[in-house]
Amino acid sequence: MHPLTNEIMASREWRVRELENLKKVGTLALNNYAPKVKDQYYRMCIPYIYAHWEGFVVESFKQLISYLNGLHLDKKQVRNELYSFSLQDVLKPLAGKQSFEQTCQFVEKFTRDYDKALYIDPTLLTAKSNLNYKQLTIILEKFGMENCLTKYQSEINQLVNQRNRIAHGENGITVEYGNISRKISMLQEIFDIMILKFEEYLTVRMYLR
Repeated sequence: MHPLTNEIMASREWRVRELENLKKVGTLALNNYAPKVKDQYYRMCIPYIYAHWEGFVVESFKQLISYLNGLHLDKKQVRNELYSFSLQDVLKPLAGKQSFEQTCQFVEKFTRDYDKALYIDPTLLTAKSNLNYKQLTIILEKFGMENCLTKYQSEINQLVNQRNRIAHGENGITVEYGNISRKISMLQEIFDIMILKFEEYLTVRMYLR
């Protein structure tokens, strides 16, 4: 097992423990809490589950960025997706209309940094606090990583939509225990699939051309 995969697995383990504890309290709430308190607790679970979903994805990919930066890779050897990702801030002045002076500034910075090793600014990675399926796909594309979560598209979007509605103060949402349990089981499956994908990406060195 690649050392970085072990780190990602450690992140998975503590998150799964917390989610399982959430489910245990949910079982107690099912039988012992007054209906209003129970409904409130289940609604509160959704943002908590979402936090672990976004947290796992963002943390894992930032660890991958740190690992890739530490390799000091030749830009000519890495995937186009990674090189393009590293240039996101550099390319911004070329978006829309730009003056000749801005174009010259871009060329100067591009040529100055061209022969340096690949470096990806970790702050370039963001889920925009809204890690739906589309945003996940964008993140995977930046690394040239295959999307292995297509069958979870609707469930991921449902989690994000519920979380957003609850976070924006909607109190008419009904969340049942079965809904909480299914979402936690889904995340455990997703974490495992992503860990396998990270292991393949690292051991086969899929970050190279």
